[in-house]
Order: sequence, then C-alpha cells, then structure tokens
Amino acid sequence: MATTIFSDSWFRVSGLRVALLPSVEVQEQRFRGQTWHVLQDTYTQRYFRASAQACNFIKSLQTDKTVEEVWEEFVNFHPEDAPSQEEVIQLLSQLHMSNLLYSLQQSDNEAIVKRYKAQKNKELRGKVASFLYLRIPLWNPNAALDRIQPLIRMMTGWAAFLVWSATLVWGLITAFENRAELLDQSQGALSVSNLPWLYVCLATLKLFHEAGHAFVCKRYGGEVRTFGVMFLLFTPLPYVDASSSWGFPERWHRIYTSFAGMAVEFFFAAAGAIVWAHTAPGLTHSLAFNVMLIGSISSLLFNGNPLLRFDAYFMLSDYAEIPNLYQKGQQQWKYFGDRYILGTVSAQSKASDTREWYWLTLYGLLSFVYLMIVTVGISLFLMDQWLPLGILVILMTLYGKFVAPLYQLGKHLKGNATQGNRQRAVASVAALGVVLVTLIAIVPFPDSIKAQGIVKANGSSNIYLLTNGKLDRLYVRHGERVQKGQLIASFTNADLESEIVLMEEAKVEAVAQYRQALHQSSNELESIQQKLDSLDARIQNLREQHGQLQVVSDQDGEWVAPDLHELKGSWVQRGHTLGEVVDQRSFRFVAVVAQEKADILFKQNFKQAELRLAGQADGNIVLRDITIIPYQSERLPSVSLGWLGGGEIAVNTSEPSGTKATESFYLLQTDIPAQQLQGITVLHGLSGTIRFQTPAQPLATQAYRAMNQLVQKRYAI
Repeated sequence: MATTIFSDSWFRVSGLRVALLPSVEVQEQRFRGQTWHVLQDTYTQRYFRASAQACNFIKSLQTDKTVEEVWEEFVNFHPEDAPSQEEVIQLLSQLHMSNLLYSLQQSDNEAIVKRYKAQKNKELRGKVASFLYLRIPLWNPNAALDRIQPLIRMMTGWAAFLVWSATLVWGLITAFENRAELLDQSQGALSVSNLPWLYVCLATLKLFHEAGHAFVCKRYGGEVRTFGVMFLLFTPLPYVDASSSWGFPERWHRIYTSFAGMAVEFFFAAAGAIVWAHTAPGLTHSLAFNVMLIGSISSLLFNGNPLLRFDAYFMLSDYAEIPNLYQKGQQQWKYFGDRYILGTVSAQSKASDTREWYWLTLYGLLSFVYLMIVTVGISLFLMDQWLPLGILVILMTLYGKFVAPLYQLGKHLKGNATQGNRQRAVASVAALGVVLVTLIAIVPFPDSIKAQGIVKANGSSNIYLLTNGKLDRLYVRHGERVQKGQLIASFTNADLESEIVLMEEAKVEAVAQYRQALHQSSNELESIQQKLDSLDARIQNLREQHGQLQVVSDQDGEWVAPDLHELKGSWVQRGHTLGEVVDQRSFRFVAVVAQEKADILFKQNFKQAELRLAGQADGNIVLRDITIIPYQSERLPSVSLGWLGGGEIAVNTSEPSGTKATESFYLLQTDIPAQQLQGITVLHGLSGTIRFQTPAQPLATQAYRAMNQLVQKRYAI
C-alpha cells in the first residue's frame, strides 16, 4: 500500500454511504501467482478487477455507515492491508464509473444516473465511430442452451476432442496431398460467380463458430444472453455475447471458450477438404472448397491473429495473464512519453513486473502498427466500392489516432499531472514537433522508382502448333540444345489424313471425267478444269497442314518446354504454344512501368538503373542505355508479371492468357551486359525488379506524390 495515508480530497467521499449493487457477484482469479477478484454485475454484464485487499475493502462498504467509518474500521482490523485515502478515492471513482455502486443518498443516486447516461452516450458515440462494425441484438438464447446441457457437454468433452483431432489430421493430410489442385482452384475463389456461395458458406460457418463459443461458455456455467447480427463492413454475420466467460476462475476455461469458435471452423475446414477431394466438380465440390478456404485461411487471418481484438487476442491475454492487454499496451507507451519526454516523475508504468513490461511494450507497438495497416487496407477497399465512404474512414482514423491524442496532450500539459515539470514538457513537445516537421517536410531522403520485369533472351522464338492434332511423339527434351530445322515433336490428325485421301480420290475421278470429255468434245471441259484446279489447291493446302504436324525449330538454341510432355496423347488446338527456343548467349530486360511513374522517367531521361533478379537480391546489375517505348500497351511480356502468375500487376482474370492488364502501361527495355554477370545466374523468363534512383526529396513530398498517383490511378480524379 502507499506510504501517504491521508489525502486532501478525502472530504469529497468521506461522508458518502455506498455499497456494491446486489446484482454484483465476485469471482476469484489467479494472475501470475496472485489472487485477484472479478466483480461482475449479472444484470449489465459489466466487470471490474480488483486486488484481494481492495476487494475486501469494497465488500465491507455498506449504506448504514459512511465511507470514513468503514475505512477507519478497516484500518483498525487490517492495518497492513488497509488502503490509503487516495487509493480509496480512486477505487470508488472507478466503481462509480462502472456503475457498480448504489447509495441511499439522493444526490449520489442522481450522480450515478448521470454517470450511467454519460457512459451510454459514450458508448453511442463509439458505435457511431465504429459504424463499420455494428451489432444488433435479436434474442436471448440462455434458456434454450440450458435445456440442451447434455448435448453441450457431449460436444465439448474429451470424446468430441478425439473426433475433432482425427478429422483435423485427416483433412490436413488430404489438403497436402492435393496442394497443387488447391492452388489452382483458389485462383477463382473471388470470381463473381463464386461470391454468393462464398458468403453463404461464411455466414453458415460463423453461425457454428458463435455456437462453439456459446456451448463452451455454458459448459463452465457462464451466461449467454445475447444472439444477434453484426454488420462487419456492411456484411451481416451472426454473433453471440459470451463475455460472462471473463469471470471464470480457471484461465484455461477462458482460453477454451475463446478458442472454441476457431476449433469449430477448423473442424469444418478439415471436413470440407475431405469432401472436396472425394467429389467431382459441381455444387457440392465448390461448397466444400469454400468451407475449407474460409474455415482455415480466413479463420487464421482474422480470429487467429492476436493483434486484432478477436478470439486469439483474448486467448493471448489470458495466457499472458494480463487482462485488457491492448489498452494497457497503449497506456504503457503513453507512460513512456509522459515519463521520458515530458519528464513527469509521478507517471507510473502499467507494468507490475519485468515480464509484464516486455509484454505491454511489445504488444502496444505491434498492435498499433498493425491497426494502421489494417485501417489503410480497409479504407482502400471501401474507396474502391464508394469513394466518399473510404475518405470518411480515413478522416475518422486521422482524428482518432492523431487529432484527438494531440488534443488530449494539450489538456495533459495544462493539467495538474505536469504542474511540476510543465516548462520542460512544453519545451519537449515543441522540440519534438520541430524535429518531426524538419524530418518529414524539409530533410531530403533518397527516392527511387521501381518497375517489375522479366529477362528475355535476345534470340528467342515461340513455337506454336499451326494445325490441330494429337501429340504423338517428342524428339527433344526440355533443356536440350536444338538446331535450326531440327524435328522437335510430331502430331497426328486422322481426320486430316482421311480428308486428304478423299480429296485425292475425288481428283482421280475428276481426271477421268476430264479425259472422257476430251474424247467426246464435251462442253463441260471448262467446268471440269475448274473443279480440278480447286481440288489441287485443296489437296496442296491439306498437305501443308499435314506437314505442319511435324514441328521443327526455326533457330539454334535451347528448347524450353517444361510441361509439354504432359500433353502426350492429348488433342492440342491450333495456335497452342508448345515451347520456346532460346539462345542463351545474350539477354535483355523488359519491364512494365505504370502510367503515373512513366511521366517521371520521361522527364528525367534516365540512362542508368540497377537490376536485381528474383532470388539474387545480393547481386546488383548496372543497366545503361535504357529505352522507354513511348506507346501504351495492355499485353504483359510474360504471364509471370500478372496476378495469375504470382506477379504484382492486375490482370483481367476472365481472359485465359493471363497477360492482359486491367490498365495500360509503358514498356522499357535494356540489354544486360555480360561482363556484370559474374556470380549471377541469368535465365530466360527470370523475373526481377529494376530500380531508378531519383533526386532526394522530403518524405512529405514523396507521400503526396504517392497519394496523388494512387488517386489518379484508382479513382481517375
């Protein structure tokens, strides 16, 4: 307890007659070897955590005695555990704010009602501010859950765990064995035709997810009094309120309750993988895939991410035995600023020991950074859907994370907490502001432009099949050298061969008709001659097509066709790319430059840049004599640069080639000097990034340019 027993503000509370509300229940919890008490109002589901000593004092409050009388008795009977007057004031203030006290004094009741209304108004403002995450309660399922207690215990016990484990292992093995097919099908997961089914699976899984929380909560005696609908980014999804689990004495019961929702989704994901692997393409196959995708990846990214305040966050908070981990992490960083920047000696850390200090410091930093990343991502998504809404979210974020904290900082500088160090605090804030403005708006930082591209051999040619046919034989393997005119593959086309035979037979018949007409001096000679000419042309065309079934190389080089052998015995359509003949003696680099970046390159006329190839980031290749083709293009030089090939450039996914970009761009190309390739492996088709060093500019200028380019690119303003 504090060494200062008496307080100058004691007169404000000493005459009050207050006590805990009758609806408040007390549960014991253990945190890092210490006993704490959780005060829970069973009516409003509000919680308050207090130490054992503070809880003993709280429970001794009664309305037939004043606070001063209760405190004096407590000091007499428990002198070592008695709180100081200042601690009593803080304790009563916190209980008052949580609406856990009542009083027989009318004035105090009015204050409590006023506080309750203020709290409700604060909650309402919070809901308005978080309009992208609204909750609407619909039903109290507590009585219904009580009636199915035997089912709940069966589905949350050890037998259910064994079934869950077996299904999960089976599903993981199945998914691993079919990983290539999974990757292929996942590319169409966000297609327009699949989005309705994706939402149906999402809503259904979330219903079972919330049922998992409710079942485990009821298993350990908790109350589940709310079932409703939440609108997450305007998407309606079910939810239940299982917050009564926060009062469970055993922390593993609390962790199990938080994990139950993800456990249910993992089970359905595993079952979905099994069904997907054993069904043919169709509705059942697609639904099973969607369930597998949502129950695994989606569950891990959101509910399984402890930096977001979903299931994994509460699990981590209970595991670390630090309630309100997020709030304490933010308060810990406020303490750092107050203590070490403003110089407030009286500032106290939220950490009670070294272990908690590390937890709060690290989590407070990571959660803030991640929240900013998620907020920017959501804002960009909303701006794509409706520009004003996205801008509103960004403005609200700027206000909540920057403007409001600055306002609170101003109030803090004027408050009593900095009375002894106000001069230093104001000077520190001013100096910090000057440093930040200087670094952001004045000091130039290195700037550059990057473009993604691909290595191409100067001597290369694609080999296409010019006539429909079935791949019969391959004469050259992938990676082997070929010479110009060398036979690579042969195809067969029985229909083509039959048609050649028919045409030749028709020609024989026409020749006979022509000879007969000569002996008879017939008037049909001219028409028969035209028929013969037509048959000759047709036969010649068919034989040319038949000759095209023998595929030969049109240059010397290396044969590149890693997947062609998989088509052996299959029918291949005309125009299909069989492979490529590549001369590996010299290379060039072809890069794609977005329109908003090309303007800078055109103005500055770059003659030099650095190239880093994929997987060889430690090797820089200096490129000179760079040529920017001054014509817009829509076709990528390689499918590997687009989304479908793992690249960064948005492409039209409805086109099978995967090379048509959604927006036009410029191409630049340059030769790769052979003298700089020592220790660097250069292969035809290898991707890389070219970097142009531009004049240094302040961070504010770079940020403005990037934002301006983003708006022009995505929103055509």
